[in-house]
Order: sequence, then structure tokens, then C-alpha cells
Amino acid sequence: MNPETKYKGSIKLSAIGDALGWITEFEKNTQSLTEKFGTEKIETFHDWKKSVGGRFYGYIDNIQAGSYSDDTQLLLSVARSIKSDGSVDQEYFSKNELVNWLEYARGGGRTVKAAANKIQRKSATWFNNFYSFKANNQTFNYKQSGANGAAMRILPIALANLGNDGKIKEEIFCNSIATHGHPRAIIGAMLYGYAVTQIIVFRPEDFTWEKYITEIGLNFKEKFSLSSITRKEAEDWIKQWNNEGTTFFEDIYLETLVETQNFLRLIFQSLKQDLSVRETLEKLGCFNPATKGSGISTVIAGIYLASKFQNSPLVAIVEAVNALGSDTDSIAAFAGGLVGALHGQNIIPDKWKKVQDYEYLENTAERLLAISEDRFFNPEKPAKCELRILNGAIMDEFILNQEIIFEPLGKGKIIKIERQNTLTKGKYNLVVGVYLDIGQSILVSHLFDIQSHLKNINTGAKSDKHTILMLAKEQLKIEAYNKLSVYLNTFPNISQEHLEIIFLILSNKN
Repeated sequence: MNPETKYKGSIKLSAIGDALGWITEFEKNTQSLTEKFGTEKIETFHDWKKSVGGRFYGYIDNIQAGSYSDDTQLLLSVARSIKSDGSVDQEYFSKNELVNWLEYARGGGRTVKAAANKIQRKSATWFNNFYSFKANNQTFNYKQSGANGAAMRILPIALANLGNDGKIKEEIFCNSIATHGHPRAIIGAMLYGYAVTQIIVFRPEDFTWEKYITEIGLNFKEKFSLSSITRKEAEDWIKQWNNEGTTFFEDIYLETLVETQNFLRLIFQSLKQDLSVRETLEKLGCFNPATKGSGISTVIAGIYLASKFQNSPLVAIVEAVNALGSDTDSIAAFAGGLVGALHGQNIIPDKWKKVQDYEYLENTAERLLAISEDRFFNPEKPAKCELRILNGAIMDEFILNQEIIFEPLGKGKIIKIERQNTLTKGKYNLVVGVYLDIGQSILVSHLFDIQSHLKNINTGAKSDKHTILMLAKEQLKIEAYNKLSVYLNTFPNISQEHLEIIFLILSNKN
């Protein structure tokens, strides 16, 4: 099997696992699935909805079938940060990709979002982003962040540097500490990278779970020893970590290595005894609210599923997706990345090829393969163009089919636009879907004040149905608003002059 199909299979099936698992991430039981999707088991993409942004200022994200979440978004961000020699531009990733990701994040976890916010400080660097934050009357510390937000994005690092295990571990370590400070997150990320490099070299017919897991666990503590991390910034980071408290990073790191090794032994015995998926994931802590998102547990769950279903690789993803109560999207993404690396893209069924940005995923895999084979050269950056920038928009001046710039992803076109009033009176969310020239699609939202927006409108050019309905919802009683809404939606060819008259009446302008 040629390397290209393995690279494409790994990237695509990681995104597919994420997209399928995102649907079930917050579902508690099969009854809920039946009520929402008409099935007790998710095996295909579905349209669905999700409330975003909280009760008072939020909006409804109408999610199209096949859409992926933050797992794949940040994976692609890391991929764009990899230079032609396979090294990661950690400063670019942290200060550009990660920071601007906040504007189009879908399903992002609390830790990664907090890290992206905090790294905007002038004093913060990718190797010095120590922070704390409060949520639900609890204080969370960067040094305690051991979730899988680092592991879920590092697949491109492993693929771009295949054959150089030392470099892969060090680059993953450095990328991880931009957002996560606990060894559980860092070791989990490095373990996933190593698991990818070990499975991708197998031919499917030669693969056995015994050989695979034995190789991963062989000389485990020496293999993942901190002595292999020699980059000065990483050493400075460890010193800073140790300066802020009474415990030492090296001690906790060693304890976590032992914990990880024990979990590898656990799945080896589970496979040997043919225990059920549910029982094994329970033993890994995947259903425990305190550990379900662990960087160790979820990665090892992915390794376990890819191993258990070596002869039915798609089942590995479906099992992860339907392990309700676990971190379904991340586990399915890990399992997908591994089975794709083993079996290649030819196992992807047509129904799953509708995953978001399928061609861009393919192009990303091709680029990573070219980097690994030392035949990729970074193209020249396109010349700057004078288009409206969507990042940090302070005025709602966007329309359908408008060309915009979204930094650092470049030029794109607006393909969807919604304006949703919030529960808090006088506010609304502008929700903008963009298809970028690079091939990625994103959804950006901005909260606006209705009255401020109306003051900025040039009524001669921009009185549209969205604006009128927003204003009507503020000014009219529900019965009158409903009648106006029906009228505007029933007659699609209302003249601009009539729209302006309605607008002037509602805004009480002379």
C-alpha cells in the first residue's frame, strides 16, 4: 500500500471520527438519539443543532451533516504551522492560529479556549503561558490541565516527521505546552504521535494487536524520558513550572508514565480476555466525569479500539462514536487516525466522504507526505488585498457572497449569514459562514447591539429583511411581528423602496 493512501486515510478518518462523535458527545442514552435522529446508533452524518454562547447572549448553531469540531479545526491549524523541514513554528501556531481560532471555534473545550485567550498577553509566549482562570466558582490552573486538547491536534506532526521519533516527541512536547501544563496531556499527545508512527508502517495483513501494543509499551519509561527533550525553551518551561509551587514536574511526569504504562497493560489484558468495549472503557475512566477527557485515557481508548477491530476498522470508529457518556468525538478521532494510518483511505465508505472540507483534508495529507519526503517548499504568500476583515468585526456590514479576509487563513467568500436575537433584549448574534480559498470552511459569530447597528446602517443601501425583522422583534408585539415576518417571507420580490418605508416606520425616523 502506498504512503499517500495511508496519509489520506489517517487525516480523513480522524476528521470523520470527530464529525460523527461530535453528534453524540453530549448525548446520555439511546432514547435521546432515537428522539433526535430516529436511530439508536449513530453511523452516518446528521443535521443537528447546538446552543452556543450561554443562555442570555447565545445563539443556535445549525450544524450541517458532516461538520467537524475543534479537534479537526486545531489539527488543521497545527498542519498549517509545520514548516518544510517538519518543524513546527510554535510561535506562529500560538500567536496566530490559536488566537484567531477562538473566533470560529466549534465545540472547543474550556482549557484550550482559556489558553488561547491567555496567550494573547504580550508577556506570554508558547513556552510561558502559565495562567489560571475561574469557572463555576472553581479556580483552574494551567499546571493541572491534563485533558486531550493537545493530543487531538498533533497527528500532522507525526505524519510530517515519520521516521524521526525523537523529533516527533520533542515537537509534540513543545506544541502541547502552549495550552496544557500537566504531564497527562503532554504524554498523551506524545503517545498518540508514537502510536501513529508504529501503526502506519504495518501492512494490514501483517498487523496483530499483540505486536503493536507490545512495541508501544517496550522500554516505555526510557522511550518517553524527559532526557530526550533538549530544546532550550522546553527546559526553561520546566524550570518555570517548578518555580511555581512545591511539586516538581519531573516527579509528576514519572508518575504519569507509570500510570500510562499500567493502562497499556490493562488494554493488553482486555484484548487477550476479549472483554467488552464498555467494560474496557470503564476501566480506563472514560465514563467518569473527572477523567473522561484525560489525555491518557482517551488516547489509549483509541489505541485499544483500533487494535480490537483490526479486521473491521470502521467498527472501531462506530464503537467510539456510540460510547455514550465518554468523550466520543476525541476517542473516535484517535481511533480514526490510527485505523486510517493502517488501512488507508480506500476503506472510507461513500456516506462518510461527505465530511466537511473533504478536499482540503486530502490536500493537507498530501502536503504532510511531501514534507516527510523532503520535497515540499512553502509557496509564496499571496499579496495582500483590500477586503473587509472578518476578525474582530465591530460593525455589521456583511452580506451574502461578499469576499472577505479572515486572518491568518486568508481570503474567502460569505456563503451563509444569519442574525439571531439573543434572550437579552437589544442584542443579536451575527453568524457568518465562510468558504476560504484554501479550501476550509468556518463559521464566525459576533455579538452586536441592535441600536448601534441601526445607527450605522445607510438605509438607502442596506435596509434588508434581516435588519427589519430584528428591529420588528424589538418594537412590535408578537402578533404584529409574526404577521410582518409572514409578509416578508411570502413575497420575495419586495422593492427596496418598500423595505425602506417599513424600516423608517419601525425606527421612528422622520
